[in-house]
Amino acid sequence: MSQDQGTGLLLLGVGGGGCRLAASVRAAYGEGMQVVCVDTDAQPLRTAAGAGMTTVLLGGSRLSGHGTGGDAILGRLAAQDDLEALRAQIHNVRTVVILACLGGGTGGGATPEIVKALHDMGLATVCFVTRPFVFEGEARAKSADRVLPMIEEHADTLIVIPQDDLFSDAHKDLLGDAIQVSESLISAGVTLLWRLVTKPGFIQLDPERLHKMVLQGGSARFGFASASGADRARQAVEALKSCRLLRKGDSLSKANALMFGILAGADLRLAEIGEAMGALRSFVPQSCLIEMGTVLDAQYEGRIELVALSFESWVAAVARSAPKAKETVPPAAAEPPVADIFPIQPGSRRSRAKGSKLSFGATGRGKFRDVEPTLYEGQDLDVPTYIRRGITLER
Repeated sequence: MSQDQGTGLLLLGVGGGGCRLAASVRAAYGEGMQVVCVDTDAQPLRTAAGAGMTTVLLGGSRLSGHGTGGDAILGRLAAQDDLEALRAQIHNVRTVVILACLGGGTGGGATPEIVKALHDMGLATVCFVTRPFVFEGEARAKSADRVLPMIEEHADTLIVIPQDDLFSDAHKDLLGDAIQVSESLISAGVTLLWRLVTKPGFIQLDPERLHKMVLQGGSARFGFASASGADRARQAVEALKSCRLLRKGDSLSKANALMFGILAGADLRLAEIGEAMGALRSFVPQSCLIEMGTVLDAQYEGRIELVALSFESWVAAVARSAPKAKETVPPAAAEPPVADIFPIQPGSRRSRAKGSKLSFGATGRGKFRDVEPTLYEGQDLDVPTYIRRGITLER
């Protein structure tokens, strides 16, 4: 059993961009991470399989492994074709972290279908999705915006990462260089989050706490920062506060809940943890719930790295007792409805009309005396209500 099967965590890459991100996260993390890559293009999946990752080809019978050509509708149909094949690869999982790049065919088309399927399986989902660079064109941006509401409908937590925020100077570089840099930054941040759960230090951010927070997450923001030197704890928090992904601190100042990780080497001091938490507490709301964990790893020796998930729409789950049912009269005991006033008022034009008589005889049944009575709950409805109730009408 892999390490992640014990934590109930699964990393799922969707589409070409999502699979590249998943491969990058796994390379940075090392062995023991449970990863599944799904795509409509067979060639990248062969590379992923060669690296030891589980792969699922979507829409093989429809597309023959040649991809969607950027057609999101084909991506959606391909996902629908092979959802059962994906379900078969998910074992002992409670929380799925999904990576996808929107704007293309498989990432944009398949991701909403996969998120819905995972939701129907009862799994918690954390979706990291990227929006295209501005220079990739308006068509890709619109394609991403169209599918975001579909993903949000079923995702428990959705983190949208604008690539321009990751790489603010992208216009000075080639497209390929900018995408490579942004993907490395995203994978580094997700890797830090993964280490918090699987490789704890002084304080563990256990899978159950992650699972519960994700289920109520809604829309979230993701950011990370690092610093080294004598004043590294305070500097790292200041860098986190200025992170563009967290809207330069605005997301932190409005957070209802925050998942916060401190990653460092064996030289981490408890005083630094207190300093980082104190600095963080100074600019998040007083009522903000902070779930914090630490990771001690030799590769972070000499520096501190911080990772944060900021939830603005998070609301704590409150157990509510069912409202007390109102006492109602059983239908069998209820009387037929009766009008408050007699429908024909004395002296009205209708009561004076020729041939109009109100004569019901001694029995009260009038013209209905030779007719089978209309009985309801033991009462003869052919007899006017005022007679049944002994009410005398004024003449």
